[in-house]
Amino acid sequence: MLITVVGNRPQFIKMAPVSRELAQRGQHEYIVHTGQHFDANMSDVFFEELGIPAPDRNLSIKGRSHGAMTGEMLAALEALFLEQKPAAVLVYGDTNSTLAAALAAVKLHIPIAHAEAGPRMYDLTMPEEVNRVMVDHISHQLFCPDELSVQLLEKENVTKGVHLVGDLMLDSFKMFTPKALASRPLVEELGLGDRPFAFMTSHRPKNTDSRDALLGLLELLRRSPLPVLFAVHPRTEAALKREGLWDDAKSIGNCHMVPALGYLDVLAVLNKATIVLTDSGGLQKEAYFAKKPVLFMYDGTPWPTLEECGWLRCVGSCGSFDVQAVVELVAEYRPDLPTPPLFGDGEAARRIVDVLIAENLV
Repeated sequence: MLITVVGNRPQFIKMAPVSRELAQRGQHEYIVHTGQHFDANMSDVFFEELGIPAPDRNLSIKGRSHGAMTGEMLAALEALFLEQKPAAVLVYGDTNSTLAAALAAVKLHIPIAHAEAGPRMYDLTMPEEVNRVMVDHISHQLFCPDELSVQLLEKENVTKGVHLVGDLMLDSFKMFTPKALASRPLVEELGLGDRPFAFMTSHRPKNTDSRDALLGLLELLRRSPLPVLFAVHPRTEAALKREGLWDDAKSIGNCHMVPALGYLDVLAVLNKATIVLTDSGGLQKEAYFAKKPVLFMYDGTPWPTLEECGWLRCVGSCGSFDVQAVVELVAEYRPDLPTPPLFGDGEAARRIVDVLIAENLV
């Protein structure tokens, strides 16, 4: 039996094609949801939309500091692994859930399979960077989304069990876009169906944990030359309310604020949007798949090949970027360039399950 541990939106999107592939091949998967993303718009809706089986166990661990959350998950997952005795543990990406599951597994000598291994930001102030590096170095099978990730692992002397499989987010994008386009009227409901507009998300601490960063974000919204559809992450909403800026944000005339979106709504919005502003590691790739330019609101990207091929510009975090420069890019940044297959062909799940079966990890 394979145990899959997930806890947040990007992980649900990545696991959907793998879970489907496992089921189609008659393989049993035991799904654990740590509860790290507990808001319905960030969790439940993804299981429903993507046809992921309901979790076999929900740990409901949420709302703690990084250390407390990781420690509580580690203890709970260790007990669960001892109870279930899996052949392997499959984890995704770079969350606290991923780190806790990998640490629990390695201590019990259970093989770890890490999907989306290898990307690096070289910024250890980011908890996600620390998580990913640690998990990569204790995993037995490492599934890389692109060639650069393989090369970066090799620089760290991680070569055993490394597989270039492609990006699972491309699998999901190809799988679910037709359904999204057939049935998602959000853009039309907001009156943006026939108008150019920008799609924005923001949730990282550098963009939400200081008043200066939030003021920079609001200034950008006020001065945007395009209407902005702003999908507000629960962390961002809480930060705006904490700083007394929530009403200011809601009063901005050309900004359409909506709660965090389900995956199908995101795909439908991307198809209609003119440009994307985000600090999300996943959304920048989804925008690329949809051939939409991205202004990445952070100091660097984990996917530098997007920048190299001209479809992404790093503009810095909201507390430090030049608002006027970003406003000009919103108005003018429209690359007319090829979109090479940087992340594979949409068959990553098949390749991952091939390895899991061949290595007797299911």
